Amino acid sequence: MSALVLVGDPDPFDLRLLHEACEAAGYDVVTAADGSEVLAMVARRPPDLLMLDARMSGIDGFEILRILKSDASLLSIPVLLVTDEGDVEARRRGIELGAEDYLTRPYRVFEIQQRVRTVLRATRRDRLGIPESTPPADQRDPVTGAGTPSQLLISLDYEHTRAERYGHPLSCIVVRLGNSSTIAAASEDGTADHAMAKIGGGLKSCIRAVDHLFRLRRDEFCILLPETDGKGAGYVLRRLHGQIQSGELWGGEITPQPEVQIGHTSTPEAGVKSGEDLLKQTRHAIAHSA
Repeated sequence: MSALVLVGDPDPFDLRLLHEACEAAGYDVVTAADGSEVLAMVARRPPDLLMLDARMSGIDGFEILRILKSDASLLSIPVLLVTDEGDVEARRRGIELGAEDYLTRPYRVFEIQQRVRTVLRATRRDRLGIPESTPPADQRDPVTGAGTPSQLLISLDYEHTRAERYGHPLSCIVVRLGNSSTIAAASEDGTADHAMAKIGGGLKSCIRAVDHLFRLRRDEFCILLPETDGKGAGYVLRRLHGQIQSGELWGGEITPQPEVQIGHTSTPEAGVKSGEDLLKQTRHAIAHSA
């Protein structure tokens, strides 16, 4: 049986986004638009996790937290508090009142799903008395600052499902460092991490804020372009090819010079069946063009 997530948010757009992100990750989701409704739904059926906006109307998120954590029958419900990105005081107050973790606006789908999964996993371990043997997965790749492979798979499923549901296009670009072994052999630390960090920084400058960048493998990046068809992806590809030719993508500081390979797939033109299929076709496009 899937975990039940209760989402409380006064903004209809955010409420829908959070609902879809949690539902796409496989959870059962119910929603509430004000504080009184949150408490009523908790009383009827306590959720496995409460995602709660600090700005709830009527009864705000902090008061709801205080009520839950002072009730012996409800205090075990984990709470993920939603705040604005720069509101450090709200996050501090929420943690002090008993929130397990926090989530900030503007949202990133993989971060929503990662936080929910991490909190639910920790809660399950605590309930079963199982010690945590390893720390939670990092939110970002430590070398490049890009998303991780597990976050990519989550976002692929979500973005493809959303594209299918609403008839939106979706594009995927894979960027591979073809001579990573040669670069690693020439580096002091024996890896191509320095080159990947430089290339990752260059890729971020080529995409929009709404696009998603992930480090797929040690020598590969993946870029997801939501609501972008083949023509729109073409603009990004031309920018990438221009920066590769000039060396601007990595700042011209890497020896030997990187050999960057690019593959691209767009829906609905490609007729892909799933997010995983979209990625497979994009990686195949690199091998086919080599």
